[in-house]
Amino acid sequence: MTEQGATPLFTIITPCLNRAALIAQAVDSVLAQDGVTVEHILVDGGSTDGTLEVLARYPHLRVLSGPDRGVYDAINRGLAIARGSIIGHLNSDDLLLPGALSAVARALAAAPDADAACGGATVVAAGSDGVGSGHDVCGYDDPGLKALRPADLCRGVPIINARFFRRGLYERVGTYDPSYRYAGDREFLIRAWTAGMKTIPVPDRVYVYRQHAGSMTIVGGMRHTVPWLGEHLRIARRVMNDPASPPALRREARDWHAFEVGRAAVRALAAGAAGTAARLAVGGTAADPLWAARFAFQATGYCLRHYCLRRHERAKEPPGTS
Repeated sequence: MTEQGATPLFTIITPCLNRAALIAQAVDSVLAQDGVTVEHILVDGGSTDGTLEVLARYPHLRVLSGPDRGVYDAINRGLAIARGSIIGHLNSDDLLLPGALSAVARALAAAPDADAACGGATVVAAGSDGVGSGHDVCGYDDPGLKALRPADLCRGVPIINARFFRRGLYERVGTYDPSYRYAGDREFLIRAWTAGMKTIPVPDRVYVYRQHAGSMTIVGGMRHTVPWLGEHLRIARRVMNDPASPPALRREARDWHAFEVGRAAVRALAAGAAGTAARLAVGGTAADPLWAARFAFQATGYCLRHYCLRRHERAKEPPGTS
């Protein structure tokens, strides 16, 4: 339930740019929430495809339009005018599930000392036009992931859009760093976790990520791995060199750094870019002289796990199966 006059319990912030085909479904998924008061802020980066005309059909929206420095700058602009005591983020191509905000409100009301609540999330493959609901690809329901562990922060899928934060958390740890184009949410969560953020798990699934060719993040085949690389290395190196980071997080950041450097170097060699591989190796060594050993250890473990899994699968095959 959205209300313009009442003080909202929730603020939902949606950064948006040229999403005319999808944005109405995102807005409607917020309108369908019941039992709570919600303000929905749309921060548009200057759409030219009819998105603003679609948004004009929804007079309850608070729309900010104009150039920005990317997704995280747009979210910060929304945070600056947000009135809700609980903040959530909805991508312009995704959906809130029915009853999501009521479930989050109940969880936070039962845990007044919690800084955040996190529900489950579903990833669906959109139809060929990017609009249809398609089929489920995977889901995230692990309570440990919802609470966040060092591995989730560094190399996992932290499902930030299924997380809802009390306003006081932003006042304590700051907002998003707009110098990141892809990994600003991960950097924020690392900062918040290091500052002692307490998250209460919500058993329900609350969010739908739609996988399609135009998505910045949820894309089959990990098309955006290369653009992410520099940002991941930047975060990992900062954490592993920060004495204020908890030891478990520093260890995970070192392994993450080694994995990213090694994976990128191997791909560069496979593509015939020996110079790029050498530059990655030199930079990795400057940050962590043991990165190659860490990568080799991780790669060996991965290969052993894959081998054992394959042997287990083959043992279940009927005799004579090739």
